[in-house]
Amino acid sequence: MNKNIAEQWRAGLGTINENSVSSKAGDDQAQSTNAFSREKTVFTRAMDPNSAIDPGARRLGASLRTLMREGYGQWAGNWILDTFRRDALEKLVPLLEDTDYQYKEFIKASQDGLSKEWTLHAFRNVIRTIHARLSISRQLTHIFDEEIRAMRMDSSLEVSAKFLAQFSAELATRLSPSFDGMAYMYFEEVFRQYELSARQHLLDSKENNPGFEISEREQQQEQQRILGKKRRRLMQDGRAAMDLFVDDMDDEVVEQLFHGNTSISEAEAMTNQDQIQEYLTLCLQLDELDFASRMTDVIMRMLYRQVEAKILDSFQTKWDIPTLESGKEWMIHVVLPFLRLTLMPKKDHASPTGIKRFKMWASRLEFYFFKTFGDLRIKEFFDIIVECPKSEPAVKDLKMCIGWTGQREQLQKAILAEMDKRLLHPGAETHDLVEFYICAIKHLRILDPSGVMLDQAARAINQYLRTRDDTMQAIVKSIVDDSNNLLDGSTEGIQTGMEVDEDGSDDETTWVPEPANAGPDLTSARRKMADIISVLASIYDTNDRFIKEFQSILSDRLLQATDFQVDREIRQLELLKLRFGEVDLHHCEVMLADIAESKRVSSNIQERNPSVVVNTLVASRFYWPAIEEKDSFELPLKYQELLDSFEVEFELSRPAQKLALFPSLGLVEIELELEGREPISMRVPPIQASIIHLFESQDTLTLSEIAIKLQMMESSLEPKIQFWVREGVLREIDRAKYQLIEGSDQSQS
Repeated sequence: MNKNIAEQWRAGLGTINENSVSSKAGDDQAQSTNAFSREKTVFTRAMDPNSAIDPGARRLGASLRTLMREGYGQWAGNWILDTFRRDALEKLVPLLEDTDYQYKEFIKASQDGLSKEWTLHAFRNVIRTIHARLSISRQLTHIFDEEIRAMRMDSSLEVSAKFLAQFSAELATRLSPSFDGMAYMYFEEVFRQYELSARQHLLDSKENNPGFEISEREQQQEQQRILGKKRRRLMQDGRAAMDLFVDDMDDEVVEQLFHGNTSISEAEAMTNQDQIQEYLTLCLQLDELDFASRMTDVIMRMLYRQVEAKILDSFQTKWDIPTLESGKEWMIHVVLPFLRLTLMPKKDHASPTGIKRFKMWASRLEFYFFKTFGDLRIKEFFDIIVECPKSEPAVKDLKMCIGWTGQREQLQKAILAEMDKRLLHPGAETHDLVEFYICAIKHLRILDPSGVMLDQAARAINQYLRTRDDTMQAIVKSIVDDSNNLLDGSTEGIQTGMEVDEDGSDDETTWVPEPANAGPDLTSARRKMADIISVLASIYDTNDRFIKEFQSILSDRLLQATDFQVDREIRQLELLKLRFGEVDLHHCEVMLADIAESKRVSSNIQERNPSVVVNTLVASRFYWPAIEEKDSFELPLKYQELLDSFEVEFELSRPAQKLALFPSLGLVEIELELEGREPISMRVPPIQASIIHLFESQDTLTLSEIAIKLQMMESSLEPKIQFWVREGVLREIDRAKYQLIEGSDQSQS
């Protein structure tokens, strides 16, 4: 005890003694005063904060009772509060200042490994010293309070709670800002060690228990069971998403979803480790020092950053595998058990207040996990669409995530903003626009079965695509491209949230309301029937453009079908007839019928005259799009004679019909036999076949000579000649002069 304080205390007691003696008379009064003085002496010696106090000391208790009977209980209590508080702080402040100085020096030196090791030791030492100092001081306050209660005096005279409150409040003002930084580093390092231990424990559990993991379907069923119908409807439009984590939330949700028996048992199993036990002891000391609230803020700030770092480091750009479940597993088996140990270190004596506080912070931490994960995937969603279909797992994760957080509107705005920035501008190719549109339809159908997000995105894309002249051409090419698999999979419509039974009655157990932002012109029936092809074709008000463009592309493909193999085209037409009807596609049926008829005609002609080795597609002029010559040129005599022979045979078999030949269309099967080289077989357009045929009579020709013989413009002819240069059959020996490559000339080429 400070010598000056002790002298003040003795002087105060002497004053009390003198007042007591002067106010009383007689031998009985003097005897009482002498007894009171002896009690004061005992109490004075016991008041030294550095002395060991026996809580059961009878003489000390008797001394307190004597003082209280004399009416000095409140005065003694106030003295205890003031003396012990100042005495404790005077001894602790130098320690805090020295620790703060060393901490700043370590941080300045950027010695990460050394500073973490030092921080662990220094923070524990500071808390232990403060707690020890407090324990010594509180012993006498407890004895004082026990005597107050034993004598049934006014409870306002009790000093234990007042002492702790005043001590903690003043100590908090003496702590420097770096104390929270040191606490943050301490909790961060302990969490890192705990995470390593929990991860190893989890791996051991999986090895020893093969049935540890449950299927994705079972997890979804369990999640739906926990949330309940009311909460699912709240999450539908996201407006009441925060209700998941406030008072109306069932207390068992947190325990069942994230704090089930598995995670708690794992946490308790790891409390046997020395480091964890040491950590639990420190958490208890913080609670007794009334630092729990301040340290909770530090711990939560650290855990928030750990969650954010985990999501960014482990899940960013990983779209081809499910990642949300692994993140939830990390939360279940690492983060939340650590939070439980920190906030409820007395696992066998957890108070209702402590449980409620844990569940409150756990719910906030869970929401932050889903929110941060959702923010990341929303930021990446444009690229996720581009990577379709391999990014489908990321879409399913995002769907589950926004079901918790209600980020539908945020996602919708992000999609529109990214499309406007990166897609809907003149620099983007129409083909790329359509491909993105198709991928967006696929992903948004998974993400939002109600079709609202798709409708909002489709409005923006449709409006821009209408400004492009080649939009419908790009759409039809994408649809008939087998790699997109649109025709085969387009019967899967967008499912609405409201399913109707066969008898027309609504199923109340699965019904969910229409989203608030669905819009008046977007009915459930329309969304349900809107497959990918219907969405693409609906860019324009009618299907006429789609049908016309499909006829044009079908015509080009049929003109290339020299072998008359059109099974793919027939299948695609039949699938399209299911959506657009037979009437609109009647012309296309006639075109395919012409292919079959042309095959029969060509076979009959070749049977009558085997020398006419020509397969010709005979098109019905009124049902095909306008057919035009690609290039106007004069065929070599050999090729022209073949066509003339076919025309004669056709008129004999079909006298009522008349042919109009288009020599530049189609393909020619040729075989090149060059000296000193292997024969080369290929199928080329008639213009290329005519060019190489001219070199049959001479090895070298100029561009002008070829142009005169074929009756073509040199500017149009030169690119055709370059085809044979690239194939290694011709070489340009001089400007616009070409030579056939044969024998020894091949090495020089």
